[in-house]
Amino acid sequence: MPENASQALRVAVWLLAVLFLAFLGLQLIRPALDDPPVIAEIQAPPEVKQILRQSCYNCHSNETHLPWFDQVVPAYWIVASDVKQARAHLNFSEIGAAPAAKQKATLFEAINQIQAKSMPLPAYLRLHPEAKITPEELTTLRKYLASVAPIPSNDPAPADAQYAKWIADDAKPVTVQPEFNGLEFLPDYKNWKPISGTDRFDNGTMRFILANEIAMQAIAANRIKPWPNGSAFAKVTWFQQADAAGGVRTGAFQQVELMIKDSKKYASTLGWGFGRWRGADLKPYGDNAAFAEECVGCHTPERKFDYVFTTPRPMPNANVITSTIDRGAGVMSALFGNPAAVQYARSHADRDYPPGSVITFVTWKQQEDDRWFGGNVPAAQLSTETLTFPAKTPNPAIPSLRAAVMP
Repeated sequence: MPENASQALRVAVWLLAVLFLAFLGLQLIRPALDDPPVIAEIQAPPEVKQILRQSCYNCHSNETHLPWFDQVVPAYWIVASDVKQARAHLNFSEIGAAPAAKQKATLFEAINQIQAKSMPLPAYLRLHPEAKITPEELTTLRKYLASVAPIPSNDPAPADAQYAKWIADDAKPVTVQPEFNGLEFLPDYKNWKPISGTDRFDNGTMRFILANEIAMQAIAANRIKPWPNGSAFAKVTWFQQADAAGGVRTGAFQQVELMIKDSKKYASTLGWGFGRWRGADLKPYGDNAAFAEECVGCHTPERKFDYVFTTPRPMPNANVITSTIDRGAGVMSALFGNPAAVQYARSHADRDYPPGSVITFVTWKQQEDDRWFGGNVPAAQLSTETLTFPAKTPNPAIPSLRAAVMP
């Protein structure tokens, strides 16, 4: 063997030996990945827990079992980091201590992540095919959750008390603190135009999604992938209230959530600023700025829609007054008004609309929201009724729907 070739071989062997020793040394650098005790496992039927155990527990529980190839550094570093993040977001070994409603809400979110093929992570499935959830298993999860969805309350007291105070205060604005990420509350949200509504049977709420003028112009021009900077949405949420006729109407106000597009300012949160204010006193939802990561985790699967869940639907060019649902008929309705009608409805309990008021009552067939299991959205429009008031006169044909509280 020529001297040069022999020398090159020795160098190669030496380099391989160094690399091998370095590889062995790296195996000693292992961040702790402990399995704490199972404090309170999620409460669910055996067939549901079996699916979760097979597909989710390795990352989202205190019962992590790593195959040999996940034990090897540097793969171990990635796995350890992913498991810690997964447990922080959702831990099936501890969430059983939370209220039943919280457990169900967590499962609904998990199922929607599965439906969107965001969970289990595609990269994880390539090496762990046994974690794949089959269509049959997904059906099992959906059927279980549909069977435990909350029933709307038939107690009108919370909504009545809130409404009475709202009327007495003449809907005066309250002082609202910004969210912990700095997002300012926008009090004019209630006058934005509607683009959809949702019957969220998964958590017993009714919602309307409102859009500002920039977003409305983007919809008209079909420029929503992506949405232009300055677009803003308000998701207004009420608890569902069962009525005497067997329907469901807007009950007590729960919260309003804002999404504001600024691709530079909010680059770290998908290009959107997220905020949520709860209760009629509009208390910020977050405890610190990290609360927005919860929003990011939920909206990430909607990347091809610029992280927006709502599909805009034809709605009257008016403001929302209130909404109802007829589950038996599978329809939802909403009452809209022009500024004169809305201003009166938000400050009076009667239906004596002043001259110049225009109200529109629209009814749609409902369909399952194809982007969120647990929600129904408007489908085909069934009817539209519009009333114009030339004089301040009670009209028995007006739907008996008082204005929903919208602080």
